[in-house]
Amino acid sequence: MGVEYVPAGMAEMAWVEQSQLSGSLVGERDGLLVPALRSVGGYVWGRHGVVGGLSVARVATTVVTTDNRATSIRMATRPSVAYRYWCVKPAVERPLFYGELGVYGVVPFAEESAQGASEEDEKALNEDVKQAKGRIGGLGVTFGLGAEVRWKNGMGVGLKTALIAHRSQSSNSQTQTVSSLLRAETAFTLSYWF
Repeated sequence: MGVEYVPAGMAEMAWVEQSQLSGSLVGERDGLLVPALRSVGGYVWGRHGVVGGLSVARVATTVVTTDNRATSIRMATRPSVAYRYWCVKPAVERPLFYGELGVYGVVPFAEESAQGASEEDEKALNEDVKQAKGRIGGLGVTFGLGAEVRWKNGMGVGLKTALIAHRSQSSNSQTQTVSSLLRAETAFTLSYWF
């Protein structure tokens, strides 16, 4: 088990500057679902390993007035799993190099409700939900290389870099938008092996 730290860089600032956020706060690149510090866990046998992670982000807003109550919920769940292969049999106090191939999905949830909404308002709320789910959801694959050093006490430190391909699609009554993103990511890793 361990943690990975991915420092923010120019790409994150450019992403925000160009208004590329999903508008939901819980999309893949919005910052809440995939934070800079992430936890992972897994199982290793010989030179093979499987590591995974799970992150969840949820934002709920309720507005109450004298004659109405409206609720908006946006949520995403992101399970991930990766297969890791070490170039040499893992041992302590020497550099260990590995390759990693992984997949992840972003499962969206959105809900809109308003007391006393007309049929037309309900239709508009349902369209908002559909669009939000499209902006939040997505699939991705990762391919990475890494190196780490482990000590006899079970602690390990390392560095890994990955190429990430992410795909999402959203639609409304008039258009369908398919987006793909290819980006690199480098992480510092801290692990404990037992």
